[in-house]
Amino acid sequence: MEIRHLKTFKTIVEVGGFTRAAEHLGYSQSTVTLHIKAIEDELKEPLFNRMGKKVFLTDTGKHLMPYATQMLSLYKQIKDVPSINGEISGRVVISAPEVLLTYRLPPIMKVFKDTFPKVDVQLKHLPAGNLKEQIISEEIDIAFVLDTEHAETDINVKRITEEPMVLITPTHYPTAFDAIPFHDTVFLFTEQGCSYRNAFEKIVRMNNIKIENHIEFWSIEAIKQSVICGLGISLLPYIAVKHEIENGMLSAIKMSPDTPLFTFIAHHKDKWISPAVRNCLEIIEEHIGSSNMYSEDEYAI
Repeated sequence: MEIRHLKTFKTIVEVGGFTRAAEHLGYSQSTVTLHIKAIEDELKEPLFNRMGKKVFLTDTGKHLMPYATQMLSLYKQIKDVPSINGEISGRVVISAPEVLLTYRLPPIMKVFKDTFPKVDVQLKHLPAGNLKEQIISEEIDIAFVLDTEHAETDINVKRITEEPMVLITPTHYPTAFDAIPFHDTVFLFTEQGCSYRNAFEKIVRMNNIKIENHIEFWSIEAIKQSVICGLGISLLPYIAVKHEIENGMLSAIKMSPDTPLFTFIAHHKDKWISPAVRNCLEIIEEHIGSSNMYSEDEYAI
């Protein structure tokens, strides 16, 4: 029985099947099957019951799962042992929504990699509503969240800064909110579940605006380019459109929603924090927290 066999077993349980596990791990399905067979041969018990295309843990599989999780966690700690008494190395997996990956993390990662060049960093997109599952399953070490509030029982969540929101419009649009011809305007939304889409929809409801036409996008950059070319309007974090506003490519109206959006940082509550992850957390908080984002003058629109 090898560590990679246990990782395959744990992945099958988490993603819900052999085929999905193979795709997730980059293995062929036959390799996944061989890994499970190696464990079953050693334990002399099956780990899964198969019913059609679905698999379910046997009693042996259920008993093995917490031990597999513990062993994989210990294995990661062992790999980080050289960091304790020498130059910090290891791996940090960070997950965040698109806006933070694009406009927040690059300068932070520059500082981190300059300071700890031997640490491998993986940046992943965090789909809406998928935070807790990824952290609990130990797929990621650190998660950024953009939301109005965030409370979890199994993970540590800390608010680090407020994210101002602006309504962006084509440059020929009126500069006053009440003067915008909403009845003849296309509303450009991000995906369902996105925090700033929720904020946009709340503003629409509070102002009794009837949406006659809308388009849903998965990309902030696509939304910006669509507004620049005159397609419609959208609500986005100021950090994502600061450059375009300052260069006269977009017009913007400062919005003050009843429930402001904040950037939160999260990590596993009970998981051992490696030196690489700990130092990354410190740099993130120092880089974002000390800057206090934008002053009122800088954020004047």
